[in-house]
Amino acid sequence: MSASRHQVVTKDYSENLSDGILICGINFGYSAGEEHLEKARNSFELEPKSFFSDSRVNKTRFRKRILGWLEGWGCPLATREGQEGGFERSFFQTNWLNSQTRSVSSDGKITCELLVDEAQGFLELVEARRPSVILFFGALLIEAFNDIRLRDRVVAMLGARSGNANVHRGTLKDYSGKRFFMKTQHFGNTRIMGLPHPQTRGLSDIYVGSFEPPARILKEMRERAAL
Repeated sequence: MSASRHQVVTKDYSENLSDGILICGINFGYSAGEEHLEKARNSFELEPKSFFSDSRVNKTRFRKRILGWLEGWGCPLATREGQEGGFERSFFQTNWLNSQTRSVSSDGKITCELLVDEAQGFLELVEARRPSVILFFGALLIEAFNDIRLRDRVVAMLGARSGNANVHRGTLKDYSGKRFFMKTQHFGNTRIMGLPHPQTRGLSDIYVGSFEPPARILKEMRERAAL
């Protein structure tokens, strides 16, 4: 099959072109400065592509928080050029929607209906690369991936669905704030994790650290760390 044209913000490596680890957010955000330049009809230079955890590029809060969460689960990533290995190169980042705004709400409210309607590009990317792990950041993404209107195609691409996603809740003792959850399942050999978006209001790194990802997903990611 030909390569997908869906935008990927990380560099292509042999480790992420097949069986890699897909980081998927909602849409392509940009900074206030970039927004100002766009409104002034000036162009701005995009950062060069590199591995996902490279500290020289992609310096967003989204990326920084995800790296912290992964480290808390025992999967730290090298962040300096020259120190990266096969594990770091196995990650690739995209977003479900190709829209670009400063808000996760895009130009309107993000709904499951919208995600399903705009799924074509993302599904083409999944089909082209067939990742071993997909990490969704945004509660509706895993729901859209399981939507009955997309399910037959996803199963045809990846394999049989394990059933409804399992729900994992935070385990902080005496916690009284807003509660969030993680969902996990698999399609064939592809493991899926659905997590809150890093920009979600009220979401703390300590709370996310209290999630207990399934051992199988962590095992596969740690095995990649030995590459």
